[in-house]
Amino acid sequence: MDNALASATGVMSQVATYPLGLASLVSRLKYKAGWQFTLSEIDRGQGSAGLTLIIEIDVPDSYHPECRFRVLHYMIVPPAAFDDRAWCRWLLEQILQVEQHEACEFFQIEGHRPYAPNHGPGRDPYTIMDQGTEADARTTFRGESF
Repeated sequence: MDNALASATGVMSQVATYPLGLASLVSRLKYKAGWQFTLSEIDRGQGSAGLTLIIEIDVPDSYHPECRFRVLHYMIVPPAAFDDRAWCRWLLEQILQVEQHEACEFFQIEGHRPYAPNHGPGRDPYTIMDQGTEADARTTFRGESF
């Protein structure tokens, strides 16, 4: 697809060979109990689709710690020809982003969550935001409140 066509259709395209090394690493990856890792071509919503590392975790609800629920973290796989060492490091970095996200969910000072992740549409929930609002923290990437 040439630049003019991509610009006219509003579609972005990137191409790479399927990352067999990454797939092999994901199939062998072990982390914490309650964490699962899969690699899949999915529709991530908001017009975004493609190869995705899905990190599924079983965690306490940061707003109701007596309850647990499963959360899916969608990590976009870069169209790269990494070797196994680079893919291994990339996997660790994705786990660290999820851990940072969860830390920001739970961090409180007298009930205030100054770093609550911003889950809203078009936002990056892995970026640490200063003084996010309660509404920011309790909005899904689909724009729905929870």
